[in-house]
Amino acid sequence: MIRDLENSEVSSVIFIRDYLQLYFEGDRRCGTLTAYSLPKSIVCGREFDHSTPGYRDSLCSFISHQVKRSEMEEWKIKLVFDNDDRLEIPLHQDQELGLESAMLRIDDEILIW
Repeated sequence: MIRDLENSEVSSVIFIRDYLQLYFEGDRRCGTLTAYSLPKSIVCGREFDHSTPGYRDSLCSFISHQVKRSEMEEWKIKLVFDNDDRLEIPLHQDQELGLESAMLRIDDEILIW
């Protein structure tokens, strides 16, 4: 289901207290990726995490960019955009506590990690 994000464009990034949501619009489907584990972004070769100045700006820079490739690596969700910038959501941090790390909703389908 994560591959359904490929070729879709980030239309908005929403910051909510201690998590964030990215909205995607595609030709056929739209979706929401909620990151409860705060992601890392790699923009123009520079890495940003939630404690790095410019973190929110780096996430907003994904708006209007298409997902070129989406993949599940061992303990992270990885999205590569059309400009080769990346978003990586860690999946292991909260699982030790039994908490969800991320949720993907596309139409009526939901996938939780």
